Amino acid sequence: LHYKSDKVYFVLNPVLNYQQSIESGNLKQNLFYNSKGIEARGLIGNRIGFYTTFTDNQERGPIHYQNYIINNNAVPGNTYYKPFKTQKNGFAQDYLYAAGYIDVAVVKNTINASFGTDKFQIGDGYRSLFLSDFGANYTFLKLNTRFGRFNYQNLFMELTPQYFRGADRLLPRKYATMHHLSINVARWLNLGLFESIIYGRKDHFDIRYMNPIILYRSVEQTNGSPDNALLGFNFKANTGIGAVLYGQLLFDEFSFSKLKANTGWWANKYGVQLGIKMADMFGIKNLLVQAEFNMVKPFTYSFRDSVADYTNYNLPLAHPYGANFVEADLIINYIPFKHTFITWKTFFNRQGRDTLSNVSFGGNIFKTYNNRNAEEGIRMFNGYASNVFYTNLNLSYEIKNNFYFDLGAVYRNEKANNTYNPTFSSIQAYIGMRLNSLRKQYDY
Repeated sequence: LHYKSDKVYFVLNPVLNYQQSIESGNLKQNLFYNSKGIEARGLIGNRIGFYTTFTDNQERGPIHYQNYIINNNAVPGNTYYKPFKTQKNGFAQDYLYAAGYIDVAVVKNTINASFGTDKFQIGDGYRSLFLSDFGANYTFLKLNTRFGRFNYQNLFMELTPQYFRGADRLLPRKYATMHHLSINVARWLNLGLFESIIYGRKDHFDIRYMNPIILYRSVEQTNGSPDNALLGFNFKANTGIGAVLYGQLLFDEFSFSKLKANTGWWANKYGVQLGIKMADMFGIKNLLVQAEFNMVKPFTYSFRDSVADYTNYNLPLAHPYGANFVEADLIINYIPFKHTFITWKTFFNRQGRDTLSNVSFGGNIFKTYNNRNAEEGIRMFNGYASNVFYTNLNLSYEIKNNFYFDLGAVYRNEKANNTYNPTFSSIQAYIGMRLNSLRKQYDY
C-alpha cells in the first residue's frame, strides 16, 4: 500500500521469508527459517522521515549456529528469544524482531537527527572493526552533520551488558557514545577518525559524554579512566581503474615502546583491516569482486568487567569472532542476466580460543582480561588454534519487484587441535522465497 501527496509520502509492505535447509551430519533435524511481518516508511513535509519493521520469526539453523546460541545465550542479530515448541527435532528459536526510528532534517541538507531502535555498521568492508550490524538492536540517538568535504556522525547508544537468561526481570543497562569524522581530502581519497566509549558502570548515563565535539578520551581520563575507550582510523581510495581500496586501524590500548621491545605485552591491543573492491573485472560487466583481510590482537575489545566490554545483549559490537584471530574473505557478486544474481562468498578464519577454565587467552571478549594467562609472551592465536573454512554459492532470481527465489549450498569446516572444540564439517543445501527481506545467512 502507498499514498503520496504534496506533503505526505507513506508505504506499507508485507515482509515474508521462508528458507528450508538440509545439512550433512545433521539429517534428522528439520532446518528452517520462517519470518513474516510488515514494514512501513514515510516522509512528512520533506523534513520528517520514519521507518519501522516488525517480524515474527521461528528458526532452526545449522549446527554451528545452534552452538553459537548455546554458548552465548543469544541469537545473532536479535534480542530476546525462547524455545520454539518442543525440542525433539533439535534446538529451535522463536523470537520477535523490531526496529524503528524517526529522522528529522534539523538543518536541511546539513544536520539530521535520528532517534529509535536499530543497528549500524561503520566502514566500507564486509566486516567492521568499529561497529557492525552483526549484533542486536539498541536504542540510539544519531546526529549526522554534513559540511563541505566533512561528514560528522555522533551516536549515543543504550546497550545491555552481559546477563544470564532466567525468570522475568528488568535487565541492566549500559551506555556508549561513538563518533566518526570523515573528510574527502581529495576527489579520490576519504580519511576517517573514529572514537568510542563504553561506560564502565551499570544503569548510569554520564551526561559529560553528550558533548558532540570533545574527544571522549579526555572526558574518560577526567572521570578517572573507568571506561573502555577505543580509537580508530579508516580510509577509502578510488584508484580510478575500477577498484576501491579501503581499510581500518583500531587501537584499544597501545604502547609503542612495548611494541618495539617485541616482548608480546598483553595490552598491545589493536586490529587491522585491508580490503579492495573491483568492478567489471576482466571486462565482465556486472561483476564485483571484494577481497578483505582482518586481524585483531588478543584481548582487544575485552575489559576488566562484564559491563564495559565491547558487547551488547551477549553479542559482539564489532567482528563476530571477537578477537585473537586472522581472517581472509573473498566475495564475488555477478549479475549474468536481468533479475538473476549469483553470489559466491568464502572466508578462512584462524583464531586462538580458550579452554573451559576461567583463564582468558584473549579470544573471548566476554571474559575479563584480569584473568589473562600471562603479562608478556602473548602472540597471535594465544590459547589453542581453531580454523574455520566457509564457502557459500547462492543463486537468487527476482520474480517480481523485491520478491526473490533463492537456491544455494554451503560448505563449512571447523578444525581445532584441542578436544574442547572438536572438528566438525558439513554441507548445507537450502531453498527459499522472500519478499521485502534480506537472505538469511550463517557466515561465521
